[in-house]
Amino acid sequence: MTALLPSRIAGTFDANFGLSPRERGELHRLGISDAALDTSPPIRAGYVSFQGHDRFELEQHLRLSLSVRTVRAFLILAEDTAGEPEDIVAWLPALGRTATWLGRAWGIGSGGAYHPRLAEHEGLPVWREPIAWLRAERRGVVLLKPRVAAGWLDDAGPLLAEDHEHGRELRAALTRPAPRILVPAEARRAA
Repeated sequence: MTALLPSRIAGTFDANFGLSPRERGELHRLGISDAALDTSPPIRAGYVSFQGHDRFELEQHLRLSLSVRTVRAFLILAEDTAGEPEDIVAWLPALGRTATWLGRAWGIGSGGAYHPRLAEHEGLPVWREPIAWLRAERRGVVLLKPRVAAGWLDDAGPLLAEDHEHGRELRAALTRPAPRILVPAEARRAA
């Protein structure tokens, strides 16, 4: 499944429903504008089954049985830093839960991580949850896999945290340990 091309990922995303009037109203009540919902690619909704902590499967790909529980979730197309479809993210705001379909995406909004920021000191906004990213009209990123994101964000310029506590959380989450360094046996003997 992980060998899917971007066009196939986009097609799978597009095969899901647009937002119902009830879902759109729910997101409006959360302070999210139509522009944030409808910007391409638009936010969609579909039935998913969460698989563990950070993955999900789309209902249409499941062999349904009475033991498989599906829930309706908002779906966000995750793009890579080149703007190509990379994964689909399921989001349940009531539970504060996000998960990826393929396990590829390190963040939501990563397609814009390297876009120019014209203000001299403007950092890349990093949000805790998709709701804040949508309220900000999709500016910035939401980290799904901080350890993976760390390598991508090294060159993205300064990061703009939501608050001081979030800044500390980001520093801890994005700090990578140095790689293990080996020394050949011959070099150790020579020393």
